[in-house]
Formats: sequence, C-alpha cells, structure tokens
Amino acid sequence: MNNVNSGTYGQILVIHSRSDIALAMKTTHRIAMLTEFSDHESILLQLVTEEACMNAFEHGCPSGTCEFRISWLVESDIMEIRVCQNGGSFELSNEPNQPVKIGSRGRGLVLIQGIMDEVRLIPTGPYITLSMRKKRKV
Repeated sequence: MNNVNSGTYGQILVIHSRSDIALAMKTTHRIAMLTEFSDHESILLQLVTEEACMNAFEHGCPSGTCEFRISWLVESDIMEIRVCQNGGSFELSNEPNQPVKIGSRGRGLVLIQGIMDEVRLIPTGPYITLSMRKKRKV
C-alpha cells in the first residue's frame, strides 16, 4: 500500500466469485475516503465498481467460475479503476445521444460512461481491461 500523503495510492484485488463484488465495492469506498473523494463521489464510484465487475462476470465468466482482477490507482485527484478479464470482448459506444435501453439488462456500460470522466477498453492478448477514470471534485 502506498502512502496516501504522497499523492499516489494503488491496490489490486482478485475476484473469484460474485460474492467478492461486495468486497470490491467496500474497497472502492475505503480508497475514495482515504483519498478525499466526497461521499457522493464515493457512492458513484462504488456503483461503477459493481457494474464493471458484474459485466466482467457476464462477459468473461459465462460458466460462473473464473477470476478477474480489479485495480485502483489514485494519483493526485484522479482515481482510475481497472477491471481486467479473460476473454469475452465487448464494445463501448461513443455516441453521446444513444437511446436508453429498456428492459432489465444492457445499461451498465452506459451508466459507467455517464458517471466517469474517461472510459476505455484496452485489449491485451486474451485479456481485455475496462479502464475508468474519475477526477475528484475540489
């Protein structure tokens, strides 16, 4: 664990099951509080964490058993959350006026893009990483 006073904080967690997503959300909350994100920002970052992890399970773990990695990096006033999964590619839409999906599924990435300042996919061999960045409000 890095010294929070130095302006940089990082942590990695390996997710093995859907029940680990609650731990990832608690970790996001703890890191947000340590690095002085507001309560409101912390709640939004926890929601993004949950959506990104659920997406990784749906796309990277169709059988329900797998593992993927979530990491947090805070430098200065920007938190980056990365979810790295094996297989199961998906796409981000860059259309700002895309219609809201109706039904019980398919809104997670749109929600993530609406909350975070920057969202991108990073393919690396058999892995795909969803990188999400949010600047802390001053």
